[in-house]
Amino acid sequence: MFLVLEPSVVTSPCPLLPAEAAPEFLPQVCMQVPRYSAWIPMELDLVAYSDANGNIAVDALESALRNCVDDGDKLHDQTDWAEPRIEYDSWLNRRLAIALRGWGDIVVRRGADPQSLQTLRDMEELAEWVCVTLHSRSRHLAAQSACCPALDEAGARVLREKHSRAWGKRWKKAFLEAAVRHRNLTTMSPWDIFPRNQQADLRYADLLPLTRFADSLSFQRDVSISHWNVSDFKTFNKRVAAIVRCNGGAGLVAKQV
Repeated sequence: MFLVLEPSVVTSPCPLLPAEAAPEFLPQVCMQVPRYSAWIPMELDLVAYSDANGNIAVDALESALRNCVDDGDKLHDQTDWAEPRIEYDSWLNRRLAIALRGWGDIVVRRGADPQSLQTLRDMEELAEWVCVTLHSRSRHLAAQSACCPALDEAGARVLREKHSRAWGKRWKKAFLEAAVRHRNLTTMSPWDIFPRNQQADLRYADLLPLTRFADSLSFQRDVSISHWNVSDFKTFNKRVAAIVRCNGGAGLVAKQV
């Protein structure tokens, strides 16, 4: 059984860049993506930065997150892309797909109740910090080097449509506050809210809101669902689809700035 997400979108941590429809499946990143888009896949396992009690080594994790952004950025320039349209997207958007993994495993190490609201809040706090750290590094590289050219295109489009000096000033201010080097940064799999390499315990489905912190969803699965019935799977699929709709499926427009 496979998750079916219609519509599927990828979003951006930058409020100046709208969500995009993602009608194609790209095996290299195991997710639905916009047509002819270029992605650098990477993986960061939170468990590698935690102790036996699920406590996070914050400094080590922060360094690893920054390295993911730095290394992924370099790989865009070093990769030979399959065709010109994909190469152009690499130049335009500099997309990263940093897979954030191990959420369910951290909950197990902490001995926390996956159905507790406090457990969800604690994990959301961690997810937000991880995503803010990645976003901040992309902002740093944009200021140090250059932003992704998609922002320049978006600005030109806004100015063509508005024909207003006030809008020009507003865009410039927003650009200085929000410019990023990478249009997309993070991906999560809904299956990673379960502890890995065992049967998926549906109690952990209450952790699905964690996936709203990611720019895209992947389909990587390291848990068994052989004990689920059709109703279990349909319910899980509907909960994932509801999060996708909240993340941008209702309208592909940029956030207000």
